[in-house]
Amino acid sequence: METQKLTPEELQEFQANRSEVNRLAAISGELNYQKTLLELELENLKEAIKSNALKQREQLKQLGEKYGDGVINPETGEITPSLGK
Repeated sequence: METQKLTPEELQEFQANRSEVNRLAAISGELNYQKTLLELELENLKEAIKSNALKQREQLKQLGEKYGDGVINPETGEITPSLGK
């Protein structure tokens, strides 16, 4: 069988399509990498939120034991006693 050759136009189109596939694959890889980093950051943030919530819960428990049940104004520190207690 004799070797055949693409026309210059066909070769140009083939090369352009191949370049586009490579470009899209690179973008896809970069986006997946960024997605992984964001997922890791989200997990770290979830752990920080959990830790902070536990710390706040313990602090509120201690303050409740010291001052009784009530609502704390976070701006002034004033405690308004709960009704019915």
